[in-house]
Parts: sequence; C-alpha cells; structure tokens
Amino acid sequence: MITYQDILKKAETHPMGEGKMVRYETPQLIISIVGGRRGLYGDFKKTFEMALIDKESKNFVSNYFYPEYSDGGEIMSWVSREDMLKIVNELVRE
Repeated sequence: MITYQDILKKAETHPMGEGKMVRYETPQLIISIVGGRRGLYGDFKKTFEMALIDKESKNFVSNYFYPEYSDGGEIMSWVSREDMLKIVNELVRE
C-alpha cells in the first residue's frame, strides 16, 4: 500500500522550478500527481492535481476512470490527500 510518506520520498521538483511531482505507472496508465506551486491545483500537502494518461495513445483519460474528480477529461483538480491515496492504491499494485 502506497502511503503519503511514500509519495513524499518519491517526489521530485516540478519542471517549472517549483512544486513537486510524482509519477506512477501501470501497464496501461501513467498517473501524474503534482502540486505545491502557483498554477497547479493543489498544495502537495492536503490537496493535489492528478492526471491519468493512457500509455498507448498518450491521451488524458482521467474522466473515464474518475469522472467525479475530473474537469472533463484532462485533470483532476484539488483532490484531497485521502482521495489521492485511494486512487493511487486502486490503480497501482506494489
């Protein structure tokens, strides 16, 4: 089971120079988790911006898996820490 501490250990600096990012992969999906800088939907402490990307097509598919969090397909904004962990653990089996 992936914990918040695991997320923090794996986090890297976001390419925009500030904030954090983590990426997990399944055979079909890339799971992107970001936050902690202006322009991202989450502080990377209590809230997170997430995106699910189909590995084959490279299309965002967040809406297909979690429409309740999605903005119409591309990203899931302001996802709580609890919900982020629930989603990651539903999709990733470590």
